Amino acid sequence: MKKIFLSLMIVSGLLLTSCDGDSTDNVSKVTAYANLHMNGDAVVVLTKGQTYTEAGVEADADGVALEVKLDGTVDTSKPGVYKIRYSATNSDGFPASLTRTVIILSDQPSTIDLSGTFFRNGNPNTVTKLGDRKYTCDNATGYTAGDPNNITLTFYNIDDKQVYAPYQENTSETGITAESNNGTITDKNNWKWSIIASSFFGTADRIFKR
Repeated sequence: MKKIFLSLMIVSGLLLTSCDGDSTDNVSKVTAYANLHMNGDAVVVLTKGQTYTEAGVEADADGVALEVKLDGTVDTSKPGVYKIRYSATNSDGFPASLTRTVIILSDQPSTIDLSGTFFRNGNPNTVTKLGDRKYTCDNATGYTAGDPNNITLTFYNIDDKQVYAPYQENTSETGITAESNNGTITDKNNWKWSIIASSFFGTADRIFKR
């Protein structure tokens, strides 16, 4: 009888141990990821000497406000492209970020008109002027004419030396997102840049000649 009772105690202990293990195994922890909300525009275009006002970013995780860290500065006295990066991290250490692009244009009238048709490897890229330093082009990579992956971009002649297209979505029939580097203008007939897009296009320099 004692042996039977002892056996029952051992079995009961094993069952309790098994149940305790099952209560914690295979349980996933739910984390609330950081959500960032940008105030103002993601792309800000100013003329040299104008004031840049930081609009900021708000962040939260499941309704709880998070601290936002800002990295980057803007020098409105110097034409160029500036990136402001905002980041926040939730309580579990998962980060999230947003980037604002600030373009500072020269305050002098442009002496270089980039409108017209340029060519890369025989492929045309037609540039249309939208303003003194603002343009759009219909084949930003100089790819095969008529291809559905051809990219249309709005871009800026920053100071007759630099050319830049900010990040843009759905730039092609196939939905490619794209942005350029800080390209170089040689003269009214020659300029180049590289395009940061999907894996369909590489990052080689795209050299255009009129």
